[in-house]
Amino acid sequence: MKPSRTLDPLIRSEMQDQLIELQETLHKTIIFITHDLDEALRLGDRIAILRDGVVVQQDKPVDILLNPADDYVEAFVKDVNRARALTVETVMQPPISRITAETLGEALTQMRRSKHDYGYVVTDEGYQGVITQEALEQVERSDYHKEIPDDMLDDVPAVKSDALLEEVIPETLDNDHPLPVVDDNGDLQGHLSKSTLADVLSDNASDGAPSQEENSEAKKGAA
Repeated sequence: MKPSRTLDPLIRSEMQDQLIELQETLHKTIIFITHDLDEALRLGDRIAILRDGVVVQQDKPVDILLNPADDYVEAFVKDVNRARALTVETVMQPPISRITAETLGEALTQMRRSKHDYGYVVTDEGYQGVITQEALEQVERSDYHKEIPDDMLDDVPAVKSDALLEEVIPETLDNDHPLPVVDDNGDLQGHLSKSTLADVLSDNASDGAPSQEENSEAKKGAA
């Protein structure tokens, strides 16, 4: 199936939506040929980049973007908007300090054992907020037996692991702490920091920009 180059953006997007729904319903392998890498990234679980009829890289979309096999593939992906193509799950880091204590004293003990001066408070109901070591150190010993009050937690929003990076940029930039990444049940899966986001979105090429001729050649085909 090869999409017409004359389709307007709205019809093209609707066609992509229908193809995704069709695949989710039938659970069949679909081979889709396109010259538009953004389209391939949206539709494909795996992407094959062709050069002169030869497959130069076949990989998951995230690996195509972040680990191009050669200069040709690097030129091909150079101008892709990574924020619209990558999900949080593909770039998140492992969870930072997880505070599972029920009392202030236990939370302080966990915090002191951590390498960080803050942690994500997690209960049976999932992620609750961020607590800092500074706040816990100010607690009187006589209050160590008390539960962690809500007003001691910083309201740092959680993001879903399947969210596009484009969707979480504002929250990432607006918060002092990395954002916790949670699954559908609210369980902590990892964290997303400003530095990680900046590294992923700015690392468009490894050693110098490909020539204009390389970019032109790279646009010839993706399957």
